[in-house]
Amino acid sequence: MSLLNKTWKINKPAPPSFIKLKTGYSEVVGQLLWNRGVKTKKNTGKFMHPDYYKDLHDPKLLKNINTAIKRISSAIEKNEKILIYGDYDADGVCSSTLLKEGLQRCGATNISVYIPHRDDEGYGLNESAVHQFIKEKYNLLITVDCGSGNIEEIKLAQDNGIDVVVIDHHQVLTEKKFCHALVNPHQKGDKYPFKDICATAVAFKVIQALNAKTKSFEKEQEKWFLDLVAIATVTDVMPLIDENRTFVKYGLMVLKKTKREGLKALMEVSKLKNLNSDALGFILGPRINSAGRVAHADLAFNLLNAKKPAKAKAFALRLENKNKERQKIVSKILEEIDFETLKGQNVIFEGKEHWPIGVLGIVAGRLADTFGKPSFVYQKKQAVLVGSARTPYNFNTVQILSSCENILQKFGGHRQAGGFTALLEHEEALAKGINKHIINMGKRIKNKLPVLSIDADVTAGDINYDLYKQLLLLEPYGEGNPRPNFILKNAQLKNMRLVGSKNTHLKCAIEKDNKTLSAIGFNMATAAANLQNSDIVDIVFNIDINDFNGVQNLDLKLVDIKKR
Repeated sequence: MSLLNKTWKINKPAPPSFIKLKTGYSEVVGQLLWNRGVKTKKNTGKFMHPDYYKDLHDPKLLKNINTAIKRISSAIEKNEKILIYGDYDADGVCSSTLLKEGLQRCGATNISVYIPHRDDEGYGLNESAVHQFIKEKYNLLITVDCGSGNIEEIKLAQDNGIDVVVIDHHQVLTEKKFCHALVNPHQKGDKYPFKDICATAVAFKVIQALNAKTKSFEKEQEKWFLDLVAIATVTDVMPLIDENRTFVKYGLMVLKKTKREGLKALMEVSKLKNLNSDALGFILGPRINSAGRVAHADLAFNLLNAKKPAKAKAFALRLENKNKERQKIVSKILEEIDFETLKGQNVIFEGKEHWPIGVLGIVAGRLADTFGKPSFVYQKKQAVLVGSARTPYNFNTVQILSSCENILQKFGGHRQAGGFTALLEHEEALAKGINKHIINMGKRIKNKLPVLSIDADVTAGDINYDLYKQLLLLEPYGEGNPRPNFILKNAQLKNMRLVGSKNTHLKCAIEKDNKTLSAIGFNMATAAANLQNSDIVDIVFNIDINDFNGVQNLDLKLVDIKKR
């Protein structure tokens, strides 16, 4: 049995005909490319070496973008009052910032930004806010990272003289025209070749198209927006394939020399050492997200828009504290959940009155990862339940929620993540409806263990610096392009010891075919208690570099172990 209590699944070997292609990479890397759907020599070059000028798609392919640009240009020329309405997560904050800066660079001066409060206003446009905008006599309302499901609220705005442009990437719930212009790659009839981009990327495309019309700044200067696009892409769990690889690769380059005082301060406060996709997903992104989860997203927006270093540092310190607060809340909720009762269920459906809405997406994600099952976690508030959903890759969150649309007040999201609202009296009916949909899909996952996907079965001789250098070209890692897991079979454990301030990590050597490799298993001390020196094991691991006192050595980062 594996230490993580997961089923191991090794990918099928790639065809010899592909492995023999003269790509210039090892057979192991050839297998990794095949696993990721990269199956031609041409696509191999594109995947391993993304090119900003060749690999980004034309913004004009987005449906309605010309209509949107025409209306925005008119508002700028006439100095009309423009309001950007964003979302409270990292994608929403980044897209609101990018759109504001882009419009200003294209000449807009009469522009404001509004980000709703997660608990008080909920996701997307709300009627109360629209009435406020009508009273304040805005001429153009641009929603970003929301709006695709706000049919009634947008009608209210437009009936009262406010044109609405929606820039979004969530599932569109109607085929009828409901706003002045909808720019969303998921709408029917859209010809944009890659659909899985975040809202910040869509906003970037809009600014590209607007700048092409206004010629307000040099095209080369567009790259300075990519730090925001990269953070949002990774944090919003977009697949790191196609042009998202280009966004993140170049976004990381921009981030290393970013002009944003807020991001500089956040990297300093969080003691960020290695600037890669993991840093975006596990350090910067969560801190930006924490504002909307436990306070108000204006804190994160103010950080990204800070001009003075001292002010930026103050915002960054506040975000650091909010992130620590968020971590404590999540840990407390997870402690309240009885994991044993969840093992035999098809779907995880859990809710409590005192669980804060802002962190429920994280909790649902942890449960979905741990059990490999669709997870719906919600807060019961008065007569309503409001929650977040996260589902494994072989499920579609929006489809599951759509199957219960007759009892849901609101819902929406992506393939793997979503949100929902329902009357509390429908709690039991909602649980039954979701469970029924999963069963009807044939996804009977009751009592099944989560799956640990393994890219390739390797020998000790395969593990060397040349392989490590080639693996660097596979970065950035993330959704759709996970860090490669390798398996080494029939190896022997040596020199086992516990390390770390609390002895929570397992440090050891792995011997195989007269070769000794250094290995470390983070937070594996308790799980590895039944292992001992000289045990013969199969290990699943990542390959990394251990940089100690200026000396670099290959290190195996243990993912899981099975004793033979």
